[in-house]
Amino acid sequence: MVWIIIAVVVLGISAYFGNEYRLDRKAHKLNSGSEEERRLAAEMQEIARKIDEGKYLYR
Repeated sequence: MVWIIIAVVVLGISAYFGNEYRLDRKAHKLNSGSEEERRLAAEMQEIARKIDEGKYLYR
């Protein structure tokens, strides 16, 4: 039973930080695109920053 709880906690933590990393990586690729892509990249970086600060949680 304890192993199941530990597995769920580890899965939750990895999903949380995985999304932050994915947003940052995608934003970095979009920075070299058109004006609209750069705007989208800035928004993605803002979301990733909020995740990093703990202000943005899943809805």
